[in-house]
Amino acid sequence: MHLDELMVDIGDFGWYQIVIVACILSTIIPVAFTMLEMAFTGFIPDWWCDSMPTSDIASNQTTYLVTNSNMSIHSISLNQCYGTGNTTVCKREFDMSKRTIVNEWDLVCENRWISFTITTVQMAGALVGATIVSYTGDRFGRRKTLYVVQLLHLIFLGICAASQSWHLFTAMRFGIGLSAGATIVVSFPASIEFVGKKWRALLGAFPVWAGTAPFLPLITWLLPYWRHFEIIVCIISFPICLGFFIVPESIRWLTVKGKLKEATAVACKIANKNKKPEPNTDILELVAEDERRINKTYLNYTHLDLFRDKRITLITLRVWYSWFTSSVCYWCLILGVQSMSGNFYLNFFLVSVVDIPASLLVLLFVNRKRFGRRWSIAMGNMGVTLGALGAIIASLTAPPEHKAYYVSICAMISQFCTACGWSSMCVFTAELYPTVIRNLGYGCAGTWSRIGGVFASQVISLAVKGGYVPYVIICILMAIDTCSILTLPETRGEALEDTLNTEKKFNLPLSEFNEALQPMKEPEKNQNV
Repeated sequence: MHLDELMVDIGDFGWYQIVIVACILSTIIPVAFTMLEMAFTGFIPDWWCDSMPTSDIASNQTTYLVTNSNMSIHSISLNQCYGTGNTTVCKREFDMSKRTIVNEWDLVCENRWISFTITTVQMAGALVGATIVSYTGDRFGRRKTLYVVQLLHLIFLGICAASQSWHLFTAMRFGIGLSAGATIVVSFPASIEFVGKKWRALLGAFPVWAGTAPFLPLITWLLPYWRHFEIIVCIISFPICLGFFIVPESIRWLTVKGKLKEATAVACKIANKNKKPEPNTDILELVAEDERRINKTYLNYTHLDLFRDKRITLITLRVWYSWFTSSVCYWCLILGVQSMSGNFYLNFFLVSVVDIPASLLVLLFVNRKRFGRRWSIAMGNMGVTLGALGAIIASLTAPPEHKAYYVSICAMISQFCTACGWSSMCVFTAELYPTVIRNLGYGCAGTWSRIGGVFASQVISLAVKGGYVPYVIICILMAIDTCSILTLPETRGEALEDTLNTEKKFNLPLSEFNEALQPMKEPEKNQNV
């Protein structure tokens, strides 16, 4: 059962729907800043030991005399950290041109683990947020869920900016990760439920995250104090939260929940704003009736419904694997690129900006009949595999003086193709699930992508034993994923299903809805007689 014909009647992608979608997708902007900011907030500035007694230096460390920008003499060692256990004998001085949490709370040497832990805690929060919102988005609605987590994100961010200890800062990073992960999961499914089928791929490829990330190094370069950056993101977040008063609830969600009056009101409002005639909303009753037949007591759907039958189970398992694999590849490659020598801000900008053309390239293929969703993802996966294979060959056979150059080129090709495939996968995932479990399916896929990010950090550690090992793992994972994706049903040009009913006879064009509704209206006529 679907409402795509009604979407066309009320404007398809009229100006009011553009406003709604813009409000929804803009929630990704502050989230992108906060999820990536630890690369700058946790940056280790230059530091040295000031006036350290030479008698306290371990016998196996060499001491040098160096001058800082003020031409004063300081003693440091080759390792920079002294003493044994958890005690450091030197008084540390930091370069204050960059004000990060590291020089604010002395997070080096015996305290270095704290910075890593903060990043891990934030990612754990994102995983929890994605898991929770996958249920709440389908239970309480897209609009309420999205803007509640946006408000929480703003609150956590404000407390984080005012935190006076790393303990409170860490707790707030968990909350920021939770609300950010939740926003990512609920925003895209909410946006595609307001537009016609030919516009869904555009929303999936629109580079909101990729377009935001390149501004991060610019802002942090202009505002090197981490608290100032947090305040700037709070200022950006506030007007975005006001979108709550503009964005209506999803017509599809209201319909499958049996709230037909509210769904009709939203449909008529959108049509009116788009200067369209009042639509025929009989389809809403048909969809609601279809949902009542399947779910007679309006029980809330749970994660178990992702395994309701064999067809949904196989879709779910393949989608989870694809998101896990894409995340492993993306984070392995981006961590590798960030290790490049040169200016840190410029490197981060280049890593981020490459995702913009990758996202836009998706539009050339994902809506074409010859390619569609499956082959667009498969071609991206093939590109990742070939790039990783090139990196393996370069690592094993290239001359030492050119090896890093060749490996970097192959890694950038793989990263570009990963962005292409993942953009297509976002659209594909949302289309594979009906409205009643769409947020559950998309949210669980997001959860597996967070697990993939954690796994990626372990894969990167294998590079110590052999620089090509991560690329071998990428090749294997992507080759399997390519075969798996090609076994999924194509969704290009197909209407979005709203219920778990798989009977094709209910996917009628709008002109036949009155005829389909006739049996439901007959009892009313008999009662009147």
